[in-house]
Amino acid sequence: MQIGYVVFYTPDIAAMKSFYLVLGLEVRADYGMWVEFETGSTALALHEASEDEATKNAGVFFEVEDVGALHARLREKGLAVSEPKDQDFGFRTFTLRDPQGNQIEFGQPLQP
Repeated sequence: MQIGYVVFYTPDIAAMKSFYLVLGLEVRADYGMWVEFETGSTALALHEASEDEATKNAGVFFEVEDVGALHARLREKGLAVSEPKDQDFGFRTFTLRDPQGNQIEFGQPLQP
């Protein structure tokens, strides 16, 4: 068994899609009420839903090659990103929240 999709349910699919495009994700399918982003073996998907069904306060962790460069690029785009921090679990990470409050974390393995 493997995870095929992580799905965020949203009443404002346009705002969420715009946010994830700013992060640098590429759309692999867009059916209006369902949008898939290319993220490797597991896709991130948005599904239109009511406010009551909206995904809030979930979290996604993206492993990236250069967390410092990504942090600088997202900050330049005006996104509210946390400062990068070395974590005791062996990654340098930073976080931000999507328009619904879901935590998006980016991390790069620390060099031994």
